[in-house]
Amino acid sequence: MTKRTAILHAATHAFAAKGLRETSTTELATMTDVAEGTVFYHFGSKENLFLAVLDHVRHELEGAFKGYLESQRPASGLAMLEEAVAFYLHLAEDRVELFLLLHRSDAYELARANEQCRAELEKIFNCLVGVFEAALTKGQEDGSIRPSVAPRRMALLIFNMVDGLVRLRDCALYEPGVMFPEILEACRGLVARRTNRTE
Repeated sequence: MTKRTAILHAATHAFAAKGLRETSTTELATMTDVAEGTVFYHFGSKENLFLAVLDHVRHELEGAFKGYLESQRPASGLAMLEEAVAFYLHLAEDRVELFLLLHRSDAYELARANEQCRAELEKIFNCLVGVFEAALTKGQEDGSIRPSVAPRRMALLIFNMVDGLVRLRDCALYEPGVMFPEILEACRGLVARRTNRTE
């Protein structure tokens, strides 16, 4: 692992646990056994390091979803949607630090003043919402999703339902897995083609 990569991984964990403001470059240097100047050499500033972390998070999430969905090869768009919901909850459990980081207020406060931060967050959420949108579009093509569903808008709604459960977990209020059957049923009810009723 290069020094840059080590700093990036340490920063991901630290920013997720403590936030941008509460994490110092001195602490990151200590965590990675490098001089503090090495952190600045590779990233220029703590803010630039945070942007690099967001880019790293996006690539991690994109790669994880792509690998999982390709390995599953769901038979229909509706099945793909159900797989995406299941994997989102699994990934949120497996890679807790990524979701903790995305659920902290730091990134959104920085995004108000920093266009690059805003752009990085948009890429991340477009990636996540895009997984659900792709499933809905596929489902309309194969007939498992109602044609009246607006894929992008419905994808945003489903994303917020699923991610909302993960946020409750991050606040130590609820375990999202407990609601898995109900959230799948809710998704089906929102989008599945109804054979015995008008659409």
